[in-house]
Amino acid sequence: MKLGILGTGKIVQEFLPWLVEHTPFTVQAVCSTPRSAAKAAELCAQYQIPQHTTNYFELLQWVDVVYIAVPNLQHARYARVALEAGKHVIVEKPMAVTAAETEELAALAQRKRLFLFEAMTTQYQPNYAKLRELLPRVGTVRMVQCSFSQYSSRYDAFCAGQTPPVFDPLCAGGALMDLGVYNVSYIVGLFGEPNKAVYAANMERNIDTSGVLMMDYSGFKAVSLAAKDCAAPARCIIQGTKGYILQKSTPNYCGGVTFHPNEGKEEHYNLNGDRPRQAAEFETFYRAMTTGDQELCARMLDTSIAVSRVLTVARRSAGVRFPGDRF
Repeated sequence: MKLGILGTGKIVQEFLPWLVEHTPFTVQAVCSTPRSAAKAAELCAQYQIPQHTTNYFELLQWVDVVYIAVPNLQHARYARVALEAGKHVIVEKPMAVTAAETEELAALAQRKRLFLFEAMTTQYQPNYAKLRELLPRVGTVRMVQCSFSQYSSRYDAFCAGQTPPVFDPLCAGGALMDLGVYNVSYIVGLFGEPNKAVYAANMERNIDTSGVLMMDYSGFKAVSLAAKDCAAPARCIIQGTKGYILQKSTPNYCGGVTFHPNEGKEEHYNLNGDRPRQAAEFETFYRAMTTGDQELCARMLDTSIAVSRVLTVARRSAGVRFPGDRF
């Protein structure tokens, strides 16, 4: 199965060394903007990728599957074009910048019997599966916390008056969409869509540089804290009446899991191994596509849609507006 990659950024450079060596996908081509053509050519030469182009329609003629790794605002547009061309699609998070767009993409993929996956690494990690297994042992869940804060290398430029894409509302930037989306996916993937979501954000020039998202579930509360204007240790904690689960990692890596029962010894697990964080998702995507597992794809699309709804409601509550918003 031939895979084409749209984009040459950090994420692509992170997973390519593993992808070309260890997955059953054949990496056939890289597509870039004309400005990044030299980088695309360099990546192709380095990893023996046969073709590169600056023409997206040309890329689509060469491949069976497209991996979309471009800025947030462009995800839905390129995914839609690929689906209309009859190609399977893997799209970086977030799948789209509004819930309406996410729902439209999912409906299009299902109508055409194509696979559409959001590359949300959390959902496919073995440690995340272990969380599901351990969850009943914490008793009745009462509190959930996810914290993901990284001081952005572009924040100083933003403070100096520049507008890098990650802090640009016209590019669907901001802390919630860049980092908070991982927290939301972590929580929604385990507990489903909340009854209510309210986002309290630190706003600068109409974009959230950090913020706290409060999610109300029946019987418990969940909190997502994400920041690009300050840093702190990452934590994911699920607290219940019989104990708690702790991960001292960002949710996208979904690192080692520790279960602390109220009575008895704590237990430690780390099933991810030393592989890149994208490894499990690529293997899952390939297996689903080659076996025709539309049921798995539908389940994951349901999660992506639920996450997108939470993000859209959250932004609305904080007054963060993007192009294409219908509120």
